[in-house]
Formats: sequence, C-alpha cells, structure tokens
Amino acid sequence: MKHLFWFVFFTIVLVFNFIREQQYILIYYTSWTFILETAYFGLQAFKNPRLTKIANRIWPFMYAPAIVVCLGFWIIVAPIHFHQQPPGNIFLLVVTHGFNMVAVLAEHKPICAKDIWKPILYTVLYNLFLAIYAGAGGRSISGKLPYWYAQYDKPIGWIFAALATTAVATVHFIMGTHHPRKEPIQYIV
Repeated sequence: MKHLFWFVFFTIVLVFNFIREQQYILIYYTSWTFILETAYFGLQAFKNPRLTKIANRIWPFMYAPAIVVCLGFWIIVAPIHFHQQPPGNIFLLVVTHGFNMVAVLAEHKPICAKDIWKPILYTVLYNLFLAIYAGAGGRSISGKLPYWYAQYDKPIGWIFAALATTAVATVHFIMGTHHPRKEPIQYIV
C-alpha cells in the first residue's frame, strides 16, 4: 500500500512540475532522481514479480542520490537560492527535496556496497549532461542557468560535480551493506 501511496503522490507532484517547468524539468538532478523514484514506486505498486525485478535494478541507482538531493538542497543550494529569490512553491520543494528521502528510507531495503558504481555512474552522467546542456547555451525556463553550480565554464561547476559524485559515493558506502541479505523466495501454490 505504501508503494501505491508514494507512486500516486509523486506522480501528481511530477505532473504538476512538468506543467510548471515544461521540458526544463529535465535539467535538474532532483528531477532525474524524482522520476527514478516515481518509476521505482510505480513498479513496486503493481506487485508483479517481473516489475519488482526492474524496480530492484533501479534501487541502487536512486538510493544515495535521493538522500544527497535532500541533504544537499537544504544544506547548500536552498540557503543560497532562497537568499537570491524566495521559493515560489514551498510544498513542491519539500516533496521533491524531503519526502523523496523519507520514502526511500521508509523502504528499509538494503543497499549493497558493491553497487557503489551505480550512483556514481548516474551522477557522472547527469553532470556530463548538464555540462553539455549549459555549454550549448541551454537554460532554465527563466532563461538563466539552472543554478550557480551549472557554471561549467568556471571552476565552481566542476567542483560541484565532484562534490555531488563524492557525496553519493559516501552515502552509498556508509549506508551500504557488505553482505546483502537474501530476500526470501515466495512460492504461490
């Protein structure tokens, strides 16, 4: 039931965000991760073994990024961003930068330390995308760079990319189990 709740809740927020930001939603690490989380909870909600298997493959890619999105936003991005411009929709920010982490942690699902390459790869791919996007003149819906950290023509962009990659690796390593427990196999008779 909780998977269905998170899926419906996150889908509503995602649709609202797409309407508000249009295609520009796809330039944010938060959105990439939120889309993965929505897909994960949607696949889990159907209780289909094949879909659950796909969801379990998504899990290690999104676990650490979901935590980093929440903590990174409220510790680093929000203080700077809110100082420049107050948030337009605090509810949307709290859901995409707070409830996202709550939903992931509420899963009480192990994360394997050996899968550390997955969130690192995911974060590196995002930062390469953003560097290419910003370098090609891509901007947010307001016509500006998405945030100060997208300035890849200055050291701050690359420093932020390295910090984000290091953060997901650290979270994954700290939260990861070195001996994953085997999930019981359920037989339907």
